[in-house]
Order: sequence, then C-alpha cells, then structure tokens
Amino acid sequence: MSVIHRFRGGDGLWDWEGVPVEEIAPGVTARRFISRRDGSDHLELRYFELQPGASSHYEAHNYEHAVLVLRGRGQVVLGEETYAVGEGDAIFVPADEKHQFRASAGAVFGFLCTVLDPEFRKGVYGEPRRIYFDE
Repeated sequence: MSVIHRFRGGDGLWDWEGVPVEEIAPGVTARRFISRRDGSDHLELRYFELQPGASSHYEAHNYEHAVLVLRGRGQVVLGEETYAVGEGDAIFVPADEKHQFRASAGAVFGFLCTVLDPEFRKGVYGEPRRIYFDE
C-alpha cells in the first residue's frame, strides 16, 4: 500500500500529516515518515530536528545510515573528527562509527535519515548493538 504524508509546515514549523513526533533527547525530536507503520518491510525514512544548541546522542551502533540536511547549520562528529554541515549536505555514517549531530546556536537544524527497518536490519547486521558515549 502506498502512503503520502502531506507537509503541514509553515512559519518555521516543519510537520507532516499523520506522522507522530517522538522526543529522542532534550531539544531533539524525530518523525518516522516511512516505517512498518506505513507498510515498509525494509526501510525507515526519518526526519530529525534539533533545536538551536541541542545535540543528538554521541553513539555508535551496528548499522549504517544516510543523512541529508534539509534546514539550518550544525556539526557532525564522525569518529574523532567534527565537520561543519548545512542545507543540502549528504552524510554517510558507516556501521559502528561514533557519531553525533549538533545544532548551531542560531537556528533549528533538521535532517532526513534513512536506515534499514529494525527487523530487517537484524538479518543484515545481526542483533542490535548500541553504545552511548555521552551518558
């Protein structure tokens, strides 16, 4: 079954019809556009939004993901290096690499992130492993 989640943004708000907001960390939210809830057996497409100055967890896990920055500016930590990123930048994070996303102080930082579905992922990468470095 095909699914369309209509964009309902405006006045700086980025939101989509039928897509619940999940709080991931202080100042960090996620919206799962495409997932098993939508009939996908293999993919998850997610939108993460970091409020100015907020950071995602500094973590590593045993699956890769692809990221496309849609709005704002920030930094991405990959391994031991930190890189400035902004609108239009695409980032690949390999499995087991330490990583973190950080919003700059002046604006909301939003990006799409694509990963394999968690159940399908087990067949490719094995049982989930996640390590947090910021707790």
